[in-house]
Amino acid sequence: MVLRKTFDLVFSYLLCAYVESNYGVKIVDNGYRDIVIAIKPSIPHNDMIHVKIQEMMKEASSFLHRATKNRLYFSDVKILLPSTWPVNSSSVQGSTTQSYEKADVIIAEPHPLHGDTPYTLQYGGCGEKGRYIHLTPNFILNDSLVPVYGKIGWSFVHEWAHLQWGVFNEYDDQVPFYRSGDGSIEATRCSKEVKGSYKGCRNDKMTGLPDRDCKFNPDKNQTASVSIMYIQGLENVVEFCNDKTHNTEAPNRQNTMCNCRSTWDVISTSEDFRNISSPHTGSVIPTLTFLQAKDRVLCLVLDVSGSMTLENRTLRLRQASEIFLLQVVETRSRVGIVTFSSNAEIKTQLKKIDDDRMRKELVQLLPMSANGGTNICAGIRSGFEVLRGDDRATSGDEIVLLTDGEDDKISDCFTEVEHSGAIIHTIALGPTAAKELEQLSVKTGGLQFAATDKVDTNGLIDAFTGLVSGNGDISQQSIQLESSGRSVDGGSWFNGTVAIDKTVGNNTHFVLTWEDGIPDVFVRDPSGKIYSNSDFDMDDIVHTARLEIDGTAQTGTWTYSIMNPGNTQKVTITVTSRAADEKVPPVTVNAKITRKDSTGPVIIYVEVSQGFLPVLFAKVTIIAELPNGLTDEQELLDDGSGADNIKNDGVYSKYFLKTTEHGRYNFKVRVEGKEGSAKMANRTDGNAMYIPGYTINGIIHTNPPRPPVSVEDSVAQIGDFSRVKSGGALSIPPGTPVVNFAPCRVTDLQATILNDEIELQWTAPGADLDQGTASYYEMRMSDKLLQLRDSFSGAELVNLTNLKPRSFGSKETFKIIAKNAGLRNRTMLYFALRAYDEKDQSSEMSNIARISVFVPLPKEPKGSHVLHSIWIAVVVAVIVCLIVGITDHVVKKKCKSKRLPEAVAVYRQVATI
Repeated sequence: MVLRKTFDLVFSYLLCAYVESNYGVKIVDNGYRDIVIAIKPSIPHNDMIHVKIQEMMKEASSFLHRATKNRLYFSDVKILLPSTWPVNSSSVQGSTTQSYEKADVIIAEPHPLHGDTPYTLQYGGCGEKGRYIHLTPNFILNDSLVPVYGKIGWSFVHEWAHLQWGVFNEYDDQVPFYRSGDGSIEATRCSKEVKGSYKGCRNDKMTGLPDRDCKFNPDKNQTASVSIMYIQGLENVVEFCNDKTHNTEAPNRQNTMCNCRSTWDVISTSEDFRNISSPHTGSVIPTLTFLQAKDRVLCLVLDVSGSMTLENRTLRLRQASEIFLLQVVETRSRVGIVTFSSNAEIKTQLKKIDDDRMRKELVQLLPMSANGGTNICAGIRSGFEVLRGDDRATSGDEIVLLTDGEDDKISDCFTEVEHSGAIIHTIALGPTAAKELEQLSVKTGGLQFAATDKVDTNGLIDAFTGLVSGNGDISQQSIQLESSGRSVDGGSWFNGTVAIDKTVGNNTHFVLTWEDGIPDVFVRDPSGKIYSNSDFDMDDIVHTARLEIDGTAQTGTWTYSIMNPGNTQKVTITVTSRAADEKVPPVTVNAKITRKDSTGPVIIYVEVSQGFLPVLFAKVTIIAELPNGLTDEQELLDDGSGADNIKNDGVYSKYFLKTTEHGRYNFKVRVEGKEGSAKMANRTDGNAMYIPGYTINGIIHTNPPRPPVSVEDSVAQIGDFSRVKSGGALSIPPGTPVVNFAPCRVTDLQATILNDEIELQWTAPGADLDQGTASYYEMRMSDKLLQLRDSFSGAELVNLTNLKPRSFGSKETFKIIAKNAGLRNRTMLYFALRAYDEKDQSSEMSNIARISVFVPLPKEPKGSHVLHSIWIAVVVAVIVCLIVGITDHVVKKKCKSKRLPEAVAVYRQVATI
């Protein structure tokens, strides 16, 4: 029993590790292997991309090896070419489990706002892996971009650090300058030893800091060798900032997300380094393998054992599979069908889907009856036989495996599965499906779904509609706009709406399913036209009704009304569509479920975007089917609190804590956007720095500014939209401990000086991460930033006795009278806090908020008095600098004529409150 529990816990970890993505990347003998760089199908063929990728990875491998102190390099890289590109078959292999959707690096069209700037999409917190690196063909091919980004291989390493190690930028476009603890104005950078000159600088009258037109132009030749996460384009910058060189004061994302830890501290303590015993001394030249994607080849392997007669499962399987064959699987795909019980039967060999006629032929071969036992391996082996029908191999092909039964011999074919090169997607139907089922997906990089016998969430249909191709050609993918179901009493109505936006509308289907009697259905388009039963294709045997909208469906809100004339029965409706214009990306939804280990919290991330642009202010709801048959709905947030790491980045997040029962949890995402509230935005994190210019021998040589890009010119206006998508499944095995979590970390603590008060604001955490209400807060302050980080309890306590915490997500505000804070002789003050639950469990320390203590120039009568005060300030500042400079050579340098504005600003801000 103990051994079994241990196995279950390990399996749970493996399952979650897959769900976290980055499938396939591993380290062998200090080298990263199975890195996938995929080219989007819409990119025109260009043989030079092959050449430049090879140059980039060779340069990146050498640079990575040096930056990691000879520990790591790129050993094996696979380049996935689109199926439409002409290639030399002798030098290009067929793809296996690789796909555009799972690639570590994608080469695609420019981001509408970033242009050709390399960037990494990051969902998680410090130390958590990112989603993918995005490079453009122009970035790879155009050598003229080297001055603004640096060497292409060096930029790749900058992005790899985001992706693989979860570190963040050490510059910040939003806060390019700050006031340090000694009162000096500094460019936001790491390390502070990076030298440079300023251009176009005027100080803001209220803050004393340079305005947004001011640019810091680093010296071309540096004595400092760090840091790659600040600027990757300088010859001397070949290391990551470490504890000795890290600039903890800089208001950058790295300090905020990683609690002022250096990038090297995060990197060197990662799992990658724990698996390395010694430096690598051999060759660091990577091996590149070119692969080519192909049209889908897949086989439906469907359970028809006796248990499939329960809960109408066989009928529901037929209904869901029909939707997949008629509406989801892409044209030019090859599809076969296998059924299995105690033995397997090939219903059809591969058939190429060229038209609707072939789709309907396949539908007629779907099962309608069930009996016998469950032999999953027999089904898989027959599926492999079908897949070999096109090229005598299974490599890169797919199996969709659905079962509701237990099978204690499923592990007999694990070795065959691993060696097949095929991808197996699994659908667990009902509560007793084989516990080891998902291992087939884990071993092959497939998707994992589960569906209960409850119809309210339409889980089985959602699983099949989620089986879209991963080839990156989004214009050909089916998009689910609506999926809903319920038990409807006789004589009652089932009503709802679905919004069809401008980005979709082609190949639009409304599909109704029922159990017993045909319902009366009415669909009304935005112009008032009504479709009724006579407009639907009715199938009274399979209990489905299908309405296909001619041409491109009208934009706007469609309504549906379904009346059940007979006995109480379960009714579902599903609406799917495709892109309206292949040149305009549709709004898409991608869900990611993560769990670090068997005792960590489950985190759900949902990315809503149009192409590469995030969509903000949508209503995103996660619907979870629990093992006990109940459902749980929670709204996900994009406000930077709780599980959400970055505010307004189009990634909506939430901790999911209702995992107290063992079994499978199935997730579904519903997204609604309203015209005037949902809108586009720009992601600001994970970008390689666009270097404004260099200073050479004291002379600034500027680079061309970034090309201006208008969002309105790049994307269609969305209007109202709706999306529904399966979020996949998660398994919690027996014996998994139930954990009481502490409050989540506060990440948005802010401190502001208002007249004679210091105002502190933050978003309230929960008692259990982002749920409930914390019991109390502990706030500390110090004039030494690192005291808070390294010795929080030793810093000065702020009395919050009278502040009763509010529920999660609420705004907390607390004010301190400035003179009571002991600030009279301080120029900087730092604040941080912890939250506690009823068991005195503490959250992690919050981000550190700072204030720069200063008194603005006193009000003077109009005329010469103001000018007189300013000149006095300048004279005093210069005298102070000269006196200090006699004994401090560094400060003396700051008093040169070109730094007089800074000296004035220092004088203005050093005054006490």
